[in-house]
Amino acid sequence: MRKKKSIMFLLVGMILFYISTFFDKPVTLVFNNIKIPFLDFVLSIITNFGVVAVVMLLIPVIILYRQDRKLFQLLFLTFIVAFAFSFIVKLIISRQRPIENLYHPLINIINYSFPSTHSMVVFSLLPVLLMYLPKQKTFWASFAFLVAFSRIYFDFHYLSDVVFGAVVGYFIGNFLLEFYIVNCGKKFNKQPQFAR
Repeated sequence: MRKKKSIMFLLVGMILFYISTFFDKPVTLVFNNIKIPFLDFVLSIITNFGVVAVVMLLIPVIILYRQDRKLFQLLFLTFIVAFAFSFIVKLIISRQRPIENLYHPLINIINYSFPSTHSMVVFSLLPVLLMYLPKQKTFWASFAFLVAFSRIYFDFHYLSDVVFGAVVGYFIGNFLLEFYIVNCGKKFNKQPQFAR
């Protein structure tokens, strides 16, 4: 049943991605003309990949490490798979960013736009966080959305880059979570202590 839901989610997500490609340029033009100082400040912090890694990976890892080491491993595996998959797709598609003079200090090859690595990574971690840290689910979902939104707001990505990253990222996270639950048995199907 959950596999069917995952497949349906992916199909619906791909339809949304296809539709979003028609709005890439209009959305980019809108955000070129809308800049709000407060949003600039807040989103410039949220869009930083180091901040993303701390909030969505390191803090949950510290919390969940006491609960079970395998959850700690699951989060890191999810992060690595999403990041690597995004990198591979970037190399294949080689789409230029909407902003022209964006320089990446490490390797310029990952300066491509499609897909949004930020979006793919945060949304891949979301299924695990929603299941095992459900009390903070509004925070996790809101932060993931703001990270994705910030990539469009600052013209780092087109709308379709972010939609594809979010959809595929969530699918990756959900797939690895399902694999984890099935293969780790009843011990890990129990309700986590933080959900009480």
